[in-house]
Amino acid sequence: MGKESFNNLIFVLFLVVTISISGIFLALSLRLFSLENFFFKTNYLIYSSFINQIVLGLVGVLLIFLAIYLIWQKTQIDKGNLSVVQKTSFGEIKISIGSIKRLALKVIKEMAEITEIRPEVNILKSGGINIDLHLSVKQDVNIPELSEKVQRKLKEYLLETSGIETKEIKIHIDKIFYGDKK
Repeated sequence: MGKESFNNLIFVLFLVVTISISGIFLALSLRLFSLENFFFKTNYLIYSSFINQIVLGLVGVLLIFLAIYLIWQKTQIDKGNLSVVQKTSFGEIKISIGSIKRLALKVIKEMAEITEIRPEVNILKSGGINIDLHLSVKQDVNIPELSEKVQRKLKEYLLETSGIETKEIKIHIDKIFYGDKK
């Protein structure tokens, strides 16, 4: 199950619980059943067995977890929508982090020594950006030379195409692929 499917499942579960509780409140407000009767049956159901109390406690903990998880996911979504703002004499230009990542991927994919790329872009308060590049490279690559080449090309390309100053580009070599030598 992917992250998006998991998030959707949790969101649906939280909605079902919220709708159920809302339905109970609505039925109570319309006097479809009495509050005393509801509390009496609920009280009996909860306290008739120790296991029911444990289940109720676990449901409460699960609901708190779901609420915290959904709030955390919302903050992650907001971070993903950030943009770098460039001011010009004619106005303002906003370039999304996703666009900057795609520009970085374009430059780096042209390098045959690199097999996998995962860029992370951080916007600095002082202006400009920092980039963390997680790379997988082929065997027998001179990593210091490759790193310098990637940093130089990416910094120049981003400045040329978007006008964004890249303050720092960190290279993380996550894997080295060893292929069969023929």
